[in-house]
Amino acid sequence: MGPRPWDEAEPERIRNDIAVGVAADKAGFDAFWAPEHHCLEEYSHSSASHLSCLAVGMLTENIRLITGIFNLCPAINHPVRVAEQIATIDILTNGRVELGTGRGSGSTEVNTFGIQNEETRDMWLEAIRAIPKMWTQDLFSWDGKYFSVPERCVLPKPVQKPHPPLWVTATNPGTVETAARMGLGVAIFNFSDPELLRPLVEIYKDNIEKAEPVGEFVNNKIMTITPAMCLDDSEEARSVYATNGGEITPHFAVYFDTIPDFAQRLSKEPRPISQTRIRELIAEAASDPSIPGVFDYDQATPEHLNQNGICAGNPEEVIATAKRFEAVGLDQLVMIPVTGWKCPHEKTIESVGVLGEKVLPAFRS
Repeated sequence: MGPRPWDEAEPERIRNDIAVGVAADKAGFDAFWAPEHHCLEEYSHSSASHLSCLAVGMLTENIRLITGIFNLCPAINHPVRVAEQIATIDILTNGRVELGTGRGSGSTEVNTFGIQNEETRDMWLEAIRAIPKMWTQDLFSWDGKYFSVPERCVLPKPVQKPHPPLWVTATNPGTVETAARMGLGVAIFNFSDPELLRPLVEIYKDNIEKAEPVGEFVNNKIMTITPAMCLDDSEEARSVYATNGGEITPHFAVYFDTIPDFAQRLSKEPRPISQTRIRELIAEAASDPSIPGVFDYDQATPEHLNQNGICAGNPEEVIATAKRFEAVGLDQLVMIPVTGWKCPHEKTIESVGVLGEKVLPAFRS
């Protein structure tokens, strides 16, 4: 999103994200992933992933629509409302929605709703087991630790039968294994060499075969993310990527305080942290050279980008990098088409078009 003023920038950014989804559909991409974040000013102002999916879905005909993530903590999104809203989107988009789930990126988000990081895993576990039953059972009831529902017929029902595919975001081997055994598709982060993901992929593939799915079927897919700026002119693509990247590093270091390194830095900060103090912490992080960047923007040579799994360059270079993700066994590669809040929208749209015309055909059987 970037710094203030937001009066024009915020609505433009949100509308542009929908335009990117429409362009991706036209270019032949398989899926549009939309994030959900709360109160993470400058980093992300996208607080309603399901509505972003609906907006793109109403303007397209083919692309799959995945909430990445829909927070399942009942205090944030009550599971009955999640089931109702996803089913409604499924109907309106003719069966194209998938429910990507999670439990928030850190204390800034979840404390907003009066809950603690330590509670969110169990909240998610309870909700993910209940929601498929809401879609498939005529009469549903639930008496759990974090939410209860008297006997009800939860409506509407999705048009995908038995129900839309289920995903979860995972960041460590234990969570990947748990998700696989639950029959869930898994979304993992990648900030470096794709080869480092191989152990996680192997854990997932080994355990998905033993899955006892929480839903009615196994969603056997594992994906990761990469920045993407693909233009015919390699030097221009790398310049756009390098010039516009790196601004999110201090925000990431503060907002994502469930990541061990960042958690240690903020361990003495009493929760909930006020927005005023969060702004101070971000300013402090911005002047701290010891904090590692999320993605590496310092070296933008083709060799360095390829080694670190960054799809910035011409079509041939991007194909070579994407094939490194394919080689470790990932099923899906989600490209981040905006490489920084200064990234020109027209370059994002151009990049999506080039990817569709000259990169995606290399991965079509």
